[in-house]
Amino acid sequence: MAAEMDDGFVIYINGIRLNKLSALPHWLLANWKVARMFKELEADPKSGFLGYTPIFLGLRKGAAMQYWRSLEDLQRFATEQNGSHVSAWKWYNEKVDPDGGLGFWAELYVVDGDSFETFFRNVPPIGIGKYAKMVPMREHKRRLGLSPDGSARKATSAEEPIES
Repeated sequence: MAAEMDDGFVIYINGIRLNKLSALPHWLLANWKVARMFKELEADPKSGFLGYTPIFLGLRKGAAMQYWRSLEDLQRFATEQNGSHVSAWKWYNEKVDPDGGLGFWAELYVVDGDSFETFFRNVPPIGIGKYAKMVPMREHKRRLGLSPDGSARKATSAEEPIES
């Protein structure tokens, strides 16, 4: 199976890192705030938030890969003055950031509907596959290894295109 999203989507990955053991209470509270934000977003279909996948990076680090319908939806959430995100950033900047005990990082990708490929074989859809239309791999409209007519493109490396 493969995922299709004609209009594209946004992937926003953000993570948290415990830099100092003394910041453990802040780390726990920050994780609680993030979980609360996700619950609010999941309860509001108009938010444009499609969902997230947690990422375990070790004992001091974690992240969430978020999926959004559009960059505008993500920006609206991030800048809503009475929203939980702005409130959490104010808390972080005022209470946590000065001692450097807790760090945050982020990556943002705007993905065009023509520029991604997924496949799921012997596994239920995860990642963007949980939020996209699923089609059989051979029927996927835009496999990156195929021409628009469905024929194989000339390989650009020593590897053969993936067949399923």
